[in-house]
Amino acid sequence: MTPRPKTPRGTVTGRVKDKDKNKNKDGDAAMAKPVRSSSDPFGPAAGGPFWTGPYWQRAQRPLEILLLLAPLIVIYELGLIAILRQDGGVLVTNLAHKYIIDLFSAMGITGFGLGLPGLLLVILLFVWQVLSRNPWAIHWGTIGLMWIESFILVIPIVVIAALLNSSATPLAASVPVSETIAERMAMGIGAGLYEELIFRWAIIATVHALLVDGFGVSHRVTVFFAVVISAVAFMLYHPIHGPEGGLLSGLAVFYLASGAYFSMVYILRGFGIVAATHAVYDVFVVLLALSITE
Repeated sequence: MTPRPKTPRGTVTGRVKDKDKNKNKDGDAAMAKPVRSSSDPFGPAAGGPFWTGPYWQRAQRPLEILLLLAPLIVIYELGLIAILRQDGGVLVTNLAHKYIIDLFSAMGITGFGLGLPGLLLVILLFVWQVLSRNPWAIHWGTIGLMWIESFILVIPIVVIAALLNSSATPLAASVPVSETIAERMAMGIGAGLYEELIFRWAIIATVHALLVDGFGVSHRVTVFFAVVISAVAFMLYHPIHGPEGGLLSGLAVFYLASGAYFSMVYILRGFGIVAATHAVYDVFVVLLALSITE
């Protein structure tokens, strides 16, 4: 009888190799699942399989979001210093920006001046990047595509405005005509940043935490309530009454619809895309208002 050859110590048989190979495949598949982001409590998976590709995930990473929004933050903060004037000792600024400063002042946090909201936004994104343990390698192509996507996502909101009012009054109604073009563009950019920080990131994350984590409400029900609450708050934040106090129903519906739209963009595409989309839209509003008045 031929003696059975001894297996050298440390050698793995083919059956074990196949088992390990399957195990590795399963592990890789698990690692490939999208991870819910802290700024978007509903996670990239909320948009379905279409949203799980490399670009769709990279566009929701905090580093790419920070680099996408950094030019807008700088432009608005410089605008506060060099462009926006003071009327009667009160600085003319974006109302959401002022709310953030007032909130921190009420908590006794002062001394950072007008740059506090911008500093807060940068710190939030930086801390999120650190906690997420995502790589620090910058994918510049993703940032370019994020700008393209933001421009494309402006189209539906322009269509909504046009359908609600053929004369485009909803588009230009919230733009003060007394400011210069540079001032109005700076305000528009600030609105895109800080209104989205308040009405999308803060409100939707809070609603998610209360309903899902606090009361165990289902994901779909939470999405519905988050969109409704965010949209209603967004509508009430804007001027929807005329000089005599009457409700401007066209503007109210427009702001409600646009608030719901921005909420869905945030849920599906994250904070960076919705903030850039809002800023681009507001700059478009300024340019459109200029063309109407000329």
